[in-house]
Amino acid sequence: MSSTASVQIRESTPADAEPFHAASYFTPAGVRSELQRAIADRAADALYAFGVWERATGHLVGRIALANVVRGAWQNATLGYFIGQRWGGRGYATEAVRQILDFAFGEGNLHRIQAAVMPRNAASVRVLEKNRFRFEGLAERYLQIDGVWEDHRVYSITAEERLPGSK
Repeated sequence: MSSTASVQIRESTPADAEPFHAASYFTPAGVRSELQRAIADRAADALYAFGVWERATGHLVGRIALANVVRGAWQNATLGYFIGQRWGGRGYATEAVRQILDFAFGEGNLHRIQAAVMPRNAASVRVLEKNRFRFEGLAERYLQIDGVWEDHRVYSITAEERLPGSK
């Protein structure tokens, strides 16, 4: 991880739930439960969730995760992330994605990471593009969000594309 990065990702614990209370719709108990579930999923090699922490203040500003981990011949995971609205536009998501890719293709021993983004979410598309994800296509009616089946643009990156000197 870069020592000049403005954020740092690290595994969260249930004790980290308190910072979410004021800035989020989650209750501390709900976040604690989510973090406990994330710890169990990590132990099962099914999900790797990290808090996104602002270096200058130590504030928890978001979350990033590699979910739906599949081993065997595929070695794939799905990327998901969010940064709290008040911290948006500072490059934190771009940096957090860079760091989780370092984890994914290093310690995580994964080969492929994919992400799906609603086409109207231009900021998130840009985050993926800055991290060298390639556009693979449009998945129509991909996820149901607030009762509506939303189309998503699907992006991916492989370990070879992250290695120095690779294509």
